[in-house]
Amino acid sequence: MMQYSFTRRVLCLLLCSIVCVFISGCSQQEIRPSRPRQVPATMDSTLIYYLPSEDGQHLRRYKMKTAARDNTPVEALREMVRADKRLDSPLLPDGLSVNYVVVERGTAFADFSSELSQLDTSPSVQELFIHMTTQTLTEFSDIHSVVIQINGQPKMNRSPGLPK
Repeated sequence: MMQYSFTRRVLCLLLCSIVCVFISGCSQQEIRPSRPRQVPATMDSTLIYYLPSEDGQHLRRYKMKTAARDNTPVEALREMVRADKRLDSPLLPDGLSVNYVVVERGTAFADFSSELSQLDTSPSVQELFIHMTTQTLTEFSDIHSVVIQINGQPKMNRSPGLPK
């Protein structure tokens, strides 16, 4: 009786081993390591900003490849300011910088340095600056209107749908 039980256990163990080998998928397929995944912050992204056209009557849309972590409203405005300085006839005053951009309930509060008060006071220049800033910021899906500030004090606001 003991012999029968022992043989039965060995056969059962052997059968289980064979089933496990088949289930585990014995095959000759080459196992390839998966490609390393990029962390979302290091993936490429497109930063969009606006500058005046050559004739100063319209805006031109510019795109720049950047890391996703740098595709933020404040970086978009900073690139807009840097790119304006490279133009033959810059619109923005020397020394202008972007202090910060805060977005609350769809409104971006874009704060610029005091040099913004030196912006040409002609209506066309003022409008171009407002449109450059508004168009640049409303490229971000969570921004629907813009308040432009100088050192924390509101100076101009614009929703993209307002008359130009």
